[in-house]
Amino acid sequence: MIHLDCARRVSAISFAAILILSASSGIASARRGNHVPVPVPRPSLISGEIGKTAAAVAIPAPTLNIISADPTPASDTPTFVRSLRRIYCVEFARIRSGINIFGDAKTWWDHAKGQYARAADPQAGAVMVFAGTRKMKLGHVAVVTRVISSREIRVDHANWRRDGNIYLNAPVVDVSDANDWSKVRVFDTRSGQMGSNVYPIKGFVFRTALN
Repeated sequence: MIHLDCARRVSAISFAAILILSASSGIASARRGNHVPVPVPRPSLISGEIGKTAAAVAIPAPTLNIISADPTPASDTPTFVRSLRRIYCVEFARIRSGINIFGDAKTWWDHAKGQYARAADPQAGAVMVFAGTRKMKLGHVAVVTRVISSREIRVDHANWRRDGNIYLNAPVVDVSDANDWSKVRVFDTRSGQMGSNVYPIKGFVFRTALN
């Protein structure tokens, strides 16, 4: 128990450090006069039952909001943070969740067996493991920050679109026929739309360590 508490405390500090470095990078660029504001769209208020044919929704975009070290955004606004260096999704997920798994993102589900609790349904603090696909061969991992409904969650993740940056409070919707979170769509913060691509999900890994 002491080990887990220490791990979570260190993870929180590390995550804050990443955000401070990322924010500092954006502020420094702005002072040099070469920082270009990145549109940060407000999330669509997706709630209730969402079918697999849900269309992409264009959303008005306010200007870039550089956040502080607080890992929780002040509102539901998806937030884009330009990183000082490339942050990979697995590195970010370890720091943000406190789940100490290594290897390609798509392998996290198998690596978690016998170490961490696993489930098919999301819960705040869990890591959502994306399966590898033709376009996303190594898979992807994202940390669930909030469950909105049986069909919608919010996640924090990094290196989406392979850009090395951080995305906070991004909406993700379940588009599986059985409502079992086996297929999802992910909100694209930079374009301001719910993505049209459907991604297969292996499941959710929880930071509860197994003895």
